[in-house]
Amino acid sequence: MRINLLPPEILEKRKGEKRLVYVAVVAVIVVIVLAGVYGLAYMQTSAKKTQVAAREQELATTQTRANELAVFEEKSLELERRKAVADTALAGRFNWSRLYDEISLVMPTDLWATVLNTDENTGLTLDGYALDSASDTPDLGHKSIAKLLVRLADLDQLYDVWLTNAAKTELNERGVIQFSVTAGVSESTVASSGAGNQ
Repeated sequence: MRINLLPPEILEKRKGEKRLVYVAVVAVIVVIVLAGVYGLAYMQTSAKKTQVAAREQELATTQTRANELAVFEEKSLELERRKAVADTALAGRFNWSRLYDEISLVMPTDLWATVLNTDENTGLTLDGYALDSASDTPDLGHKSIAKLLVRLADLDQLYDVWLTNAAKTELNERGVIQFSVTAGVSESTVASSGAGNQ
């Protein structure tokens, strides 16, 4: 059994001092916790501010790059607009040079053309001469003309190929057959967009 001989006032004072120490320790702990929370929040805020600054810099760089590329987009749109205008303008244009190339490729070597007229509405008219000998019983020149008619009829651009005239005559003291051919010109002769002359 313990006996305390101290007066009750001192005992009470000591108890109060102990309580004060506890309160001080709790206060210090609370201050430390609050400081830690504040420090953590400050660090998180700083990190977020750094991230925001980096994103803003990235956004500014991207915006600058987008402004630089906007010129190319405008040029691309202008090019597409011009191409559409050109395609519209060329949509109904006849590709006569391609037709002339095809005719020159299929024409037999023993005949030649003197007149070649083409028109969108009236079609094709071809006048020329075929070599022939006056002594031929089956006229050799007519075979060349027939070969020309068959070859012209095989061209996709022509239809209704007709021999409208064929007459034996002389040209520079040589026996020839003067002939005329007509044909219609089909829509396949219209220049396709972007194809141009071939």
